[in-house]
Amino acid sequence: MPGVLTIREEGEARRHVFERHAVVGRDPDCDVSLASRSVSRRHALLEKTTDGWYLRDLGSANGTFLGGGRVTEVPLSTGAALRFGEVEALFEVVVKKTTSAERLISSLSIPLSIPLSIPLSIPPARKARPVAVFVVTTVGILLLATATIWARYCDRAPTKAGARAGAPLLTGS
Repeated sequence: MPGVLTIREEGEARRHVFERHAVVGRDPDCDVSLASRSVSRRHALLEKTTDGWYLRDLGSANGTFLGGGRVTEVPLSTGAALRFGEVEALFEVVVKKTTSAERLISSLSIPLSIPLSIPLSIPPARKARPVAVFVVTTVGILLLATATIWARYCDRAPTKAGARAGAPLLTGS
């Protein structure tokens, strides 16, 4: 289950999703990079262990706080209010919702050869582009109009100059 850290900094909220761990700090190489001068370059570490998620301070100058109290290492639960220096954050654990197809497959007693982590849905097809539809329709109409005009022209044109209906044949004498 991935962790989500929602940072409130400079009047805006940003969400950061991570699977195993995230380093929070002012350094641009950190997983969660903050701009505040109250945050150390490598301020804190959020890490997933076998026991759950943990928050560890990495020796920051202005401290890492959980619910108002300064911490060095503490287990995290979803909805935990954090603070890195003066920057507020909210930690959550994303719980994956199972689809009805996954519940049905897991309820079957037949062993499946595919793992359930593979998505069972088919992605939607790409929508037709309006310009392409317009071009194809226009070309089709032009071809149809050209074929109609050509057919009408061929019906009116004589097949041979001397083979007109009603024209007398000239014989020599």
